[in-house]
Amino acid sequence: MMIMRSQKISSQHPPYFVEIVDIAIKARKALLIGIGGGGDVISTIYVRKFLEKFDVECVLGGVVWERYRRDKKPGPRSLEEIGADKVFDTLGFVDGSERVRGIQPIVSQVAEFLNEKIVAVDISKGVVKLRDDLKNFVERERFDLVFGVDAGGDSLARGFEANLVSPLADSIMLSALKDLNSILAVVGFGSDCELTREQLERYLSELSGEILGVSMVTNDEKLFEFVKNVESEASRIPILAARGYYGDYYFWGEVKTRISILNSLIFYLRLEPVFERSKTAKAVVNAKSFEEAHKILKEMGIRTEYDLELELAKKENLR
Repeated sequence: MMIMRSQKISSQHPPYFVEIVDIAIKARKALLIGIGGGGDVISTIYVRKFLEKFDVECVLGGVVWERYRRDKKPGPRSLEEIGADKVFDTLGFVDGSERVRGIQPIVSQVAEFLNEKIVAVDISKGVVKLRDDLKNFVERERFDLVFGVDAGGDSLARGFEANLVSPLADSIMLSALKDLNSILAVVGFGSDCELTREQLERYLSELSGEILGVSMVTNDEKLFEFVKNVESEASRIPILAARGYYGDYYFWGEVKTRISILNSLIFYLRLEPVFERSKTAKAVVNAKSFEEAHKILKEMGIRTEYDLELELAKKENLR
């Protein structure tokens, strides 16, 4: 029996935020989805390592949206473009063999590394269709738990923070996952350099009643060797922190940040309350296409990762 139907997650947590342990002990099978595109799928591995301590079978997945430095097409990729084995219109499996214009999507890299099929999530078809497909997939596969995994914590943003770069994918996924009694796993405590530590501390404090627990990324040599060769700073920083890195670090060699053991933390929160306080996620909840979701945020005066990629593409075409 699925936890999202039979065991509604309690609104009160016991001392020391250990409720996530109780939830994991009762679970059999979990779906973990990297919600921000890029390398967030890598952070699902960190969460799986925690859940496997309680013998939870985990299926990993991630939004297929390579950053522009890797894939020169602005916006997310569809299942058809990457050649995924389609299960539903917005969900399909990849096995590591997929390539797009010579680029291997990170979801495919993870599949190859783990030697298992990974769920590719297609947000190009909008929120409404994705929400329906996720519900049907969860019921068909009998998942007890569903996690939205966010590298860095920008999913907690309100939408107008100065350094916020990528609110669109997070907003779409929070909206798509909100009805599944999902858990949001925030991995890395600012490792994406979009929210400051002060902002994260404030937002997590405001959501203290929704925190189910905290764990840490574990140091795994084989995983580290894989992660350090994948283009995802936000998912690389947590394992660097777990290995004891302390000090200045240049994100993509450009933005100076600071790494400490705090970057190895994983916060588990009820996802629906995060959705309810997110103006951007609530705004796109009924979007029937990716373009519609983008237009809604643009009309709100919010610049997204898609706007950035369109600008970069235009500049390159003008050269």
